[in-house]
Amino acid sequence: MGNRMTSVSFPVFHGYEVRVILAKDVAATGRRLRNDLSNACGGLVTKDAHPMRCWLVLETKAEPSTVAHEAYHAVKEMFRAMGTGDDEEMFAYHLGHLVGRIHKFMKRNKR
Repeated sequence: MGNRMTSVSFPVFHGYEVRVILAKDVAATGRRLRNDLSNACGGLVTKDAHPMRCWLVLETKAEPSTVAHEAYHAVKEMFRAMGTGDDEEMFAYHLGHLVGRIHKFMKRNKR
């Protein structure tokens, strides 16, 4: 079975999109996205032609700590791209939303 992908959209941020990939091989997936994820269990890829999108690559069986770590980077990138300040509560809300969606996606795709 190959990689699995889902998309998490943030309507309040004009539809900013975080594409989440559960990868069998994080390094190979990183290369396809033109990013070096060698020796990583996950990573955020922001090199995309679309300024309202980033890619979050995780091992298929990523630990919760890795999911939270990489999701933090994705939300931070979204706030940066949108020019949003660092409102702590708003950041925490969107981080929780993203982590929750990733958790559900991982449960559906358990291998």
